[in-house]
Amino acid sequence: MKKLAICIPTYNRAKLLDRLLKSIPPSPNIVVSVCDDGSSDNTLKVLNKHKSRFSIKYIYQKNEGRASALRKSILNVKAEFMLIMGSDDYFTKTGISTILNSIKNNKAIKFFVFSTIISSDKGLKSESLKKIPITSYISIRSDYNIKCDLKEVVDHQLMTKVLYNSPKNIRRIPTSYLWFKLSEKVDCMTVDGDPVIIIEYSDDGMSNNLLPLKINNPKYIALTYKIAIKSKRYSSIFHRLKYSILFYRYSFHNNNAKLLKFYHLPYFITGYLVKVIDRIQLFVQSNKFNL
Repeated sequence: MKKLAICIPTYNRAKLLDRLLKSIPPSPNIVVSVCDDGSSDNTLKVLNKHKSRFSIKYIYQKNEGRASALRKSILNVKAEFMLIMGSDDYFTKTGISTILNSIKNNKAIKFFVFSTIISSDKGLKSESLKKIPITSYISIRSDYNIKCDLKEVVDHQLMTKVLYNSPKNIRRIPTSYLWFKLSEKVDCMTVDGDPVIIIEYSDDGMSNNLLPLKINNPKYIALTYKIAIKSKRYSSIFHRLKYSILFYRYSFHNNNAKLLKFYHLPYFITGYLVKVIDRIQLFVQSNKFNL
């Protein structure tokens, strides 16, 4: 069994996918699992170019969205550990070796978290993970207030235990849903060192077009925040209030908002108001694009 599986959902990103694959050094310990979500470009040709460098597993599906493609890329491969990569991200020069060495030197750990570099039109950004002890992932986000994207590397069996069922008509499920579910099962180790990947926010990428995706696919976003408000794995009162408002916000978008506790009424009302603002923003965006 390979040591590390790199799971990549992709759609019409052949050029960027090529850059990502070039950033992976040849290694017998690595397998790359790609689910092609209905691409019409030369994605398969790009993959074939790299087959001699490491093992590649490929599956094609009609365009169903990232959630489905990600799930299939995970289920189509077996390795000791797994990580998820966007096709427009790529590894730093020492990224893969840092990940493999961390796995090798910490055999009792099942969940690793590494820092990243965020590249956007505002420049480069990263956050240090120094002095964060072994703790829950949700505590890293809440008690230590780490906001940047991270790179999570997870034991294969644990990943399959928290993986969502086959999504029906849901194009986007946040990966934080997986990490928050894992928080209830196991602690993670932050690796204090250089960032392992560069995440590039492109104008046509999902990250820069999130509002419509969130509003139109609210179910698992609401479930993510429901895990957070019920969790006992973090202490931050501020984040607990924030997660409560976000839970109701996306529950309203999902048309199933119910007051969980009487004292949640202020969060319930605030969540509804934010939902209304979302709809107004979406309406304005839609009409702007139609002009």
